[in-house]
Amino acid sequence: MRDRAHKRVRPAIGVVPLVALARERELEAERLLRQAGIDPAVLGDPAGAVADERVHAFVASLVDETGDATLGLAAGRHYNLATFGLLGAVAAVTPSPRACVRLFVKYQHLTFTSFLFDLDDAAQQIIFVPQGDLGPLHRFYLDRELSFVVHSARRLWPTSDRLMLKQFAFDYPEPAEAAAYRALFRDVRFGAECAAIDVDFDAAPPPSTVNPLGNAALDQQLEALAAMASDGDVVQKTRDAVTMAVGARQHLPTIDEVAAQLGRSARTLRRELAAHGTTFRDILEEVVVTLAQRYLRNPSLSVAAVAERLGYAEASSFARAFRRITGTTLTSARR
Repeated sequence: MRDRAHKRVRPAIGVVPLVALARERELEAERLLRQAGIDPAVLGDPAGAVADERVHAFVASLVDETGDATLGLAAGRHYNLATFGLLGAVAAVTPSPRACVRLFVKYQHLTFTSFLFDLDDAAQQIIFVPQGDLGPLHRFYLDRELSFVVHSARRLWPTSDRLMLKQFAFDYPEPAEAAAYRALFRDVRFGAECAAIDVDFDAAPPPSTVNPLGNAALDQQLEALAAMASDGDVVQKTRDAVTMAVGARQHLPTIDEVAAQLGRSARTLRRELAAHGTTFRDILEEVVVTLAQRYLRNPSLSVAAVAERLGYAEASSFARAFRRITGTTLTSARR
């Protein structure tokens, strides 16, 4: 597997709620920003951007200095639709909760999440898969995303949010602070194979009174903004599609499946990836190893269970593939 570091860059405005959280906890936000390599001035620039690793460094300092394992739950309160600019404005006038979720799924590259998410209509679930191995910050970011969902639903649909959001599933073991999660989310489940929110859109709020023409105009503006904001990186889009397939559906996708999802032929996708110096197999192996390393840190998961989560029919096949890709045995990796 080729060693290719891929770094995401996010809109700087997404850091502003984290700064508010730091100040709420009486921390010196500017000091923490500079320690993380973030110029405080960039947060006032509508076009400003911050690399993921710098945001992660800032978040790590927040978690470390507060000593609060549930800090992600508090962070979710500081994000609202206005935080997302035009995307939030369109979301606020969508005619239904289902349409709102689909909007965020479509334009998730305009958000600040560290997770990929999708709406599974058949299972009536919103599924969350980390975009990479977030290490010790995994819990913070997942807590933040799910907290944002529940707080946003309560603001938008205060009479029906409890009926629509059924159960919140977390993909890490039950923590000592589980009571705080039950107080916020009510019905929670820990140790899930994949983080998710069970939804019931039949329990919808009253019909929307939104002006459809005004909404259509906002949609057009958002489409134009999304086109400009998209980095057009076919490698990242392929990686995201593979990550969702393996991480959420336990399926090793083929290039034909991913190409169809991206609106291309397999031949075109193969050619585009080659132009970026990579292959579909490289990306698939990279995703498998990243997920495998996260799963292997969980001592309650056997190698067979890890193999199954990654879409392998047999543990032996997974073990051979892992050693071929990394040059390391599963035993060594687990140690």
